[in-house]
Amino acid sequence: MLAGRIVRIARNRAGRKRFPPNADCGKLIHLLRGCCQTDREKLVQPLKMRPVLKEMVWGGRRLADLLGKLLPEGKPIGESWELADHPHGHSTVADGPLAGRTLRWLLENHAQAILGGRELARGAAARFPIFVKFIDAADRLSVQVHPDDDYAAAHHGGEKGKAECWIVLQAEPDAWIVDGLRDGVTRDAFAAALQQGTIEDLLTVRPVRAGDFIWIPAGHVHAAGPGIVLAEIQQNSDITYRLYDWNRPGLDGKPRKLHVADALETINFAGEEPDSGGTGRTANETGLLIEHLADCHAFSVSRIQLDGRPWAAETGGAYVALITLAGAAHLVVGGRTMPIRAGDTVLVPADASEYVFEAAEKLTVLAAAPPGKAPTQ
Repeated sequence: MLAGRIVRIARNRAGRKRFPPNADCGKLIHLLRGCCQTDREKLVQPLKMRPVLKEMVWGGRRLADLLGKLLPEGKPIGESWELADHPHGHSTVADGPLAGRTLRWLLENHAQAILGGRELARGAAARFPIFVKFIDAADRLSVQVHPDDDYAAAHHGGEKGKAECWIVLQAEPDAWIVDGLRDGVTRDAFAAALQQGTIEDLLTVRPVRAGDFIWIPAGHVHAAGPGIVLAEIQQNSDITYRLYDWNRPGLDGKPRKLHVADALETINFAGEEPDSGGTGRTANETGLLIEHLADCHAFSVSRIQLDGRPWAAETGGAYVALITLAGAAHLVVGGRTMPIRAGDTVLVPADASEYVFEAAEKLTVLAAAPPGKAPTQ
């Protein structure tokens, strides 16, 4: 009798087609709970995100092997947009009572619960403040630069600029990046080298390995060499000024567009750049290591490494994006326990008071939050 009552109630709440006559009672109870939850209850739970995959001429297949991404057959996938609220792509909630909802929908309907009052007052509801990606640089990324907020607003209809950071997940033994210009390079010298096709002589190239953190403020010339997989946290912007593309064709067989005029206006030739604001190692005890990597005007980032121990942190009334780089654990938020593994990105809404990792093995996760909010202890 109880099962029959559950079926009748569930059908009334969610529609008869969703519940066939022979539906499993346990599944019906689970779905009924979802139907009965208030919006508040739904928004104090962890939101695991489903990414948007981007085909790139320099992309590869390692996001499947390393991070378990389901890639379309035969395409070079360069980016997995894990947490994205942009006209060029919107990530969606992967499961739970809000499954299928986009990050845009969440902000349009529940901005206060997702962002918290401080970020809402900063105008963050117009677009989620940060962008989280995984990047597979099977080949070289273009040599590029991003504008600051002022230049982006003046030339791109109110868009944000782009400060960003990279965390290297995997790197071939001879992997390298372009990390700025050589000392003393002037605008005139750089412009001449672009015309002559000799800018490689003016770039600072350095080796990288797994675990490295790379800070890339607006105006900083950069590129990733081949054989690198990265996690990227950045301002919510998709503006890239391409300076040099290694004389290769794009996916359509034609050279990709360069943006030399905008790049020359954007590059910081003075050599004085803001640092990441990170304070380094802030916790180091048995089974726990926390590194505060970045704290800039747009976001803050910490790397947390656990080894078989639980760990909890408060949200502080702000959203937290948790990006799992390695290992597995259970994440507990608002009474819901969610398994996570390498490649998962979970948004913890501001309305959730805390999040807890129950790690029975080694786990490495990034926590990205508003300025001053990434955990340090």
